[in-house]
Amino acid sequence: MLDHQKTAFAERLKRIEAGKQFEHADLVGQSTQKKFNKILKQRPKHQKRTFADKMMVLLAFLSGISAVLLGRVIYFNMSKLEGLPKAFYDLEQRGMLLFALVLAGVLMVAFHLFTRQRFPALIVGCLMMHYGEAAVASNAQGIWAQLFSADYAAALAEEGKDYRLTPAG
Repeated sequence: MLDHQKTAFAERLKRIEAGKQFEHADLVGQSTQKKFNKILKQRPKHQKRTFADKMMVLLAFLSGISAVLLGRVIYFNMSKLEGLPKAFYDLEQRGMLLFALVLAGVLMVAFHLFTRQRFPALIVGCLMMHYGEAAVASNAQGIWAQLFSADYAAALAEEGKDYRLTPAG
């Protein structure tokens, strides 16, 4: 057995000197660990989000809200124009959604919002503004009347009257 150990050690020394070191399974070194990590696709443990990443999630949320709002404003103002095809005026809600989708896509590309944390925040912002417009309009009637027609703002304010914020007391 002693001869076997001596020959194995001598062979290993020859490989090391030749630059072809082989690390056995029971002797795991840095290069072997790198190979295993590459093979098994092991990544570092969950990395903490930086302050910038958290702010980008907030920016994605606000971008979703602004995409829907701007889509609605653009379609509302373009529907007042004359000379556009009749099919454009028949779009109504779908027209606003098309403009919002295009704006959300532009914001995604501009601010790199298609990562795992940012994209859902963008979608939640879009959905919140789409379904919560009545609540916003009932709480900010003056601003909504400036952006849209007074009739539309009054109808939305009436629809969202249950969501109106009132001071406690």
